[in-house]
Amino acid sequence: MCRITAVISARPAAHTDLLCGGPKSLLAQAGAVKGRYQDDGWGVAWYRDAKPALSKSQGAARLEREAFAAAAGRAASRVTLAHLRYASAPGVPKAAQVRPENTQPFSAGGLVFAHNGTLFIKDEIRSLLGKYAARVRGTNDSEVLFWQVVKMLDAYGTPEAALEAALDEIRTVWISCRDKYPTRKDPYLGLNLFLASKDSMTVLCHAPRRKPSTALLTPGWEYGRVAWRREAGRVVFSSEPADGGAWKKMNDPEIASARARAGRIDLSFKRIAL
Repeated sequence: MCRITAVISARPAAHTDLLCGGPKSLLAQAGAVKGRYQDDGWGVAWYRDAKPALSKSQGAARLEREAFAAAAGRAASRVTLAHLRYASAPGVPKAAQVRPENTQPFSAGGLVFAHNGTLFIKDEIRSLLGKYAARVRGTNDSEVLFWQVVKMLDAYGTPEAALEAALDEIRTVWISCRDKYPTRKDPYLGLNLFLASKDSMTVLCHAPRRKPSTALLTPGWEYGRVAWRREAGRVVFSSEPADGGAWKKMNDPEIASARARAGRIDLSFKRIAL
């Protein structure tokens, strides 16, 4: 599973302490555990003049430390979303996965998006995208999820409803196609979805069948459990704690909604019934 750190702050700021500034930062996680290197691309997304700005590479962040740190330093924004990729697109050869078009975060129409996990029924969900299917450029199951969420956002109007509707559609489709996947117990291994706009961050935490391994740099922290923390002036969500401070765990499944308004951040959580 990939690694993600997302920050929403009351005022524009760079967050290099969490992205590249410490022994548990996102950059530190890139090469923390041999055999679990996050080497298949990286990206940092932020907002400039209310429009998404992205710096991405198909290379390994642990080998491109200066470029990653430079991108983190440029990301002075109310909303920042950074991603390290461990490629796991089902049915796609590794060489075809590590390409620029498959690198996260994805962006369109003022939105940025990242996914931690694997969607096994990528083709079935893509077949339901309608007009949005033509906008899929790569072979990444995460990109299919992005356009599914955009489809749901256009239909239902709010990020929270879009993420919940996407999860509901995946589970409904699974009922009709699960016989095609006799070795699978679920249609996904992790649906940790991060959807951002210029002043909001919405996160779905859902990884029902976690791997026995723990997080990369926090012993005992479940792999796939989103960490979060409210600080003075910002709220942080991360695939695992990004420093040695105190972090809380999102429930599973649960949607977190954070919005920057008038110098403050409104934060709420909603448990999802499956």
